[in-house]
Amino acid sequence: MNKTLKTAIAFVLIGLTSAWYGFMVASYVGLYEAPQYNMDGYLWFGYEQLTKPSTYIFLVALITLAVFSGLAYRMTDVLVSKKTPGASPVFRFASVSVIVSLASLVFFALSAFFASFNNFSGSRSGIADQLTGVYIPIILAAVVAVFLILSATVYRKSAAIVGKASPEQKRAKREAALAFVYPIVGTTLALLIGLTVYQSSRQNPQVWVWVLILAIVGGSVALGSIYAARTKAHAVLQAKPKKVAGTAALSLNFVLVIVFVVSVTLMSFGFGFSAISELSQWRENGNYIMDITPGWFFKSMLPAMLTLALVDVTAYVAVRIRSIVSSS
Repeated sequence: MNKTLKTAIAFVLIGLTSAWYGFMVASYVGLYEAPQYNMDGYLWFGYEQLTKPSTYIFLVALITLAVFSGLAYRMTDVLVSKKTPGASPVFRFASVSVIVSLASLVFFALSAFFASFNNFSGSRSGIADQLTGVYIPIILAAVVAVFLILSATVYRKSAAIVGKASPEQKRAKREAALAFVYPIVGTTLALLIGLTVYQSSRQNPQVWVWVLILAIVGGSVALGSIYAARTKAHAVLQAKPKKVAGTAALSLNFVLVIVFVVSVTLMSFGFGFSAISELSQWRENGNYIMDITPGWFFKSMLPAMLTLALVDVTAYVAVRIRSIVSSS
């Protein structure tokens, strides 16, 4: 099996594993962020401001997943274009990872957007706190999403294999980039407008504000569709992945592998979050964060870690075997 293909599989799994541990750290840090007050109404521990460390830990975890997924995609994209034996299954695996990364970044941005509404601490926060707590995380997530989607579509490394592009093809490539960028930028702008209205009036956006927000989103999607149509009209010549012929059993197996990886990964996240939440105990004077003990680790956290390890081993073996079979 090609060494680069092994590295690409490892990159996807490294990104997934790093994101998992990052989420667990962020969840644990989040236990200390919820504001707790004593009987006299004074802040006991936690944060009253919008800016929280866990927000950026979550974001770094997602960026790590996006970076490793994007690297794996670009590595395998070139090999597929060169018709390297066994590259197609790894390319598909990396493609799924890129899609998951993009979906996670979008979910993060939307979560940050809706979490800022009706936030009690937000009524006392200043402009700097609002920027670092809500606006900047959303903008960073959007920037990473734009970079990832462009690197995996318009600016693929395999495009260089086709040869020097004509002026018409270069123009079509720019239009293809705009087809992807406009919807993401428009949606991000709409979210920021909604946040600005809410932060200025401390009221949820009224119906006409929502009309404006949806109009911006709809307009950006429409512009993206226009440029996408122009791109198709110009018929850009791009290297396309080699479609490896395979049996129905192998195709079904790949679907089952993806379903297994996604399902068990979600279970590992659920087990991990549940284990972290066990450390938060309610007593008559308020919420207490329990110490991490060997008993808690072996009873609650270790099963979650082993579940994630099962995902890594199963995915690596399954994708590598498919790569070996398709190259023969």
